[in-house]
Amino acid sequence: MNQLLEILDPKNIIFDFKATTKEDAIRKMISHMVATQSLDPAYEEETVSSLMNREKSMSTGIGSGVAIPHCSVHYVNELKCAMAIAPQGIDFDALDHGLVQIFIMLIVPKNKFQDHIKTLALIAKTLNIPEEREKLIKAKNFEEIQKAFLSKS
Repeated sequence: MNQLLEILDPKNIIFDFKATTKEDAIRKMISHMVATQSLDPAYEEETVSSLMNREKSMSTGIGSGVAIPHCSVHYVNELKCAMAIAPQGIDFDALDHGLVQIFIMLIVPKNKFQDHIKTLALIAKTLNIPEEREKLIKAKNFEEIQKAFLSKS
């Protein structure tokens, strides 16, 4: 899971994440990325729209308390990643109808989307392990997230 640690910037991790709906969760994560200067504010609404359009085709709430909202866009040159931890859970229209506690958002350059399919699969596979999810949900800082992922390696 070191691959996720390589793309995850500590400033783009939101602990004790609070949102009321799927769109609220996406908007808050994107706003956070804009605030940390990881995403150009000129593309904030377009990114929210791209993510919401992706959600309309099929929820990225993959089940077991995990969602991996993602989209591919023309205005980023490299993969952008953010993580949010919501211990209380948020209704994200997950495939298993459960609440989502771990969000990993990927914004991918349109011309490199195929390169990141493996990243999506790796994230999904790792977060399919209940013990790994619990470590992340309990994490209070980046070091604890690192330990959770590195313990799997």
